Amino acid sequence: MLRFHTKHIAILLAGTLFCTTLSGCGNDTNEYAGSGHSFSYTLVGNPDTLDPQLAVNDSAKMVLCNLFEGLFSIDASGSLVPQLVKDYTVSDDGLTYTLTLREDSYWYDIMREDTQFNKENAVSVTASDFVYAFRRIFNPLYQSPHREAFSCLQNAKAILDGTQDYTMIGVYAKKTYELEFRLDTPNANFLQLLASTAALPCSEQYFESTKGRYGLDENSIIGNGGFSMQRWQYDPYGKYNVIQLARNPLANQTNHVFPADLSFYIEESETDAANLFSAGSTDCYVTTQNTLLSRSDVVEHSDYSLTLGIIAAPDSPYANPKIRRALAYALDRGNLSLSGDDVQAASAVLAPAVTLSNKSCRELISENTYDAFNPTEAQRLFREGLAMSNAEDLPEGKILVASDLMDYEPLRAAIAVWQQQLDIHMSIEAVTQTEYDRKLKNHDYTLALVAVSGETQTPVSAFEGFLSCPYFDCDHEQQIRGLLTEAAQAENFNASVELYRKAEAAILEDNCMIPLFYKKRYLLCREGVEDVVFNPFSGQLYFYHAKYFDDTGRN
Repeated sequence: MLRFHTKHIAILLAGTLFCTTLSGCGNDTNEYAGSGHSFSYTLVGNPDTLDPQLAVNDSAKMVLCNLFEGLFSIDASGSLVPQLVKDYTVSDDGLTYTLTLREDSYWYDIMREDTQFNKENAVSVTASDFVYAFRRIFNPLYQSPHREAFSCLQNAKAILDGTQDYTMIGVYAKKTYELEFRLDTPNANFLQLLASTAALPCSEQYFESTKGRYGLDENSIIGNGGFSMQRWQYDPYGKYNVIQLARNPLANQTNHVFPADLSFYIEESETDAANLFSAGSTDCYVTTQNTLLSRSDVVEHSDYSLTLGIIAAPDSPYANPKIRRALAYALDRGNLSLSGDDVQAASAVLAPAVTLSNKSCRELISENTYDAFNPTEAQRLFREGLAMSNAEDLPEGKILVASDLMDYEPLRAAIAVWQQQLDIHMSIEAVTQTEYDRKLKNHDYTLALVAVSGETQTPVSAFEGFLSCPYFDCDHEQQIRGLLTEAAQAENFNASVELYRKAEAAILEDNCMIPLFYKKRYLLCREGVEDVVFNPFSGQLYFYHAKYFDDTGRN
C-alpha cells in the first residue's frame, strides 16, 4: 500500500473517487501479478497546457504521454517502438512514409460519459485524427511551438512563409486506418519526431466541442492512452495541487493497463519532489542529483544522457571569441578531479548514451579528435582577447547554476584549472530552477552552466536539442543543419558517422558552448516498483505497465 505524506491526506481522500469509475479497481491482482496499484509522481510546475500540439513544458509532456498513445514511443532501452502503428513503409527516396494503424484504439473521456466518447460508443482513433493534429500544428491561428521541428514535411516551409495554406501540409488520410506523410527533404530523425507529444492525435469533433478550452482544464481533455483525466486541481496559492488519472477501460480491454490509477502531485521545486519521494509519498522520482542513491530501499536506473557546458552572456566580456577559446584550451579534462560516476569529463557535444545503430556515438567518434588542451595557446588567446576588449583583466566570472542540477565539486575542479592557467577568478551562483530560467532569459548572468539533451537517443535529436536551445549563438548553425541533412541521405553507415563528426566539430569550433561534463539522469523508484518505462533524454515516464510488489511478493 502506498504511504502518503500528511500533506496529501486530502488528495488521498479525493482519490477514492477512482474506484467508483473503474471496474475491478484494486481487485485484479490475482489475474495480473503486480496490477492494481495506485501510482504517484511529483511534477515540478503545473502543465502549461495539455493540448499536445501546443504543450512545451516537462510537466505537460509527462502527463500527455500517459493520457495518449501516439504513432510511436521510446522503450526502456531508448529504442523506437510502434504504438498505434501496425506496419509502415518508407519510399526509396526517403520522402514518403506510409503507416497502417491499429483499429483497436479509442477516444475516451471519463469526465464526459454523457457524450459519445464513452465506453459504450468506442469511437476509434483514425488517420484523420493525425491529419487534423498536424494541420493544427501549422495553422497560424494557434502559433504552435512545434512547427519548425516538422519543417521537413511537404509544403511546410511555404506554409511557414505564408505563401501556402496550412491545410496543404503533407499529411494525408489515405484510408480510415492508413496515414501518409510526405516530406520535401529526407529526415533520418522523422520517425523519432513521430514519437514526440506534438505528434499525438487530435479529435476534431472533440476539439470543437471544447469551444477554445481544449487542454486547459479537466473537462476539456480527451485521450486514447492507458489513463483518462479524472481531476486537475491547480491553485498557485493552494497546497493540494494534483492531476489524477484513472485507468482507461477501453485501453485496458486491448492492452492491460496495470496501475489502477495515477496521481501527479504538482509542486514548485525539485526539493519538494525529492522530499515527497524520500518520505515515501511518491513511487518514482526523476532527478539529476545522486544524493538518494545510497538508500537501500531505492532502485536506480540511469544513463549519461546530458551534456553540461559553459556559455557566456552575449554582452559579457567572456563572450569574446578568443576568451571563449582560451577557456576551452586551458582545460585538461583528463586530469580533472572527478569522484564517483555521476559525471564524466566531456570534450564534445554528443553524450555517451546517444547511439547510432545501437553503438554509442562516443565509441564511433573518438573524443581525442576534439582534444583542445593547449595551455600555451590558451594564454596567447587570452591576452589577445583582453587586448581586443581594451582590458587588463576580466571581472569575476560568476557561473550561474541551477541548484538541483548536480554536485558542485566537478565544477569547482574546472574553476581551479582556469584560475591556475589564466589567473581568472570565478565563483558559483546557485539559484532555483525558476530563477535560473529567468536570469537566462533576461541575460542576467555572466557565465552559466547549461544542460543539453535531445528527446531521444539519436544523434539528430541530440543536435536538435543543442541547436534549438535559445541561449546558444552558434555561427555555424546553417552548416550544421546542412551536414545533418546530408547524414540523413548518406549512402552508408560510415559516411553518416563522418558527417555527424563534422557537425560536432563545427559546434565545438564556435565555442558557443564549452563542454565540461557528461551527466547522468536518474530514475529512482521505491523497492517493489517494476516496469516503469524511463526515457533518460526527455525524462518522461510511461506508467502503462508499471507494477508494484510488496515485500510478500503481492501488491
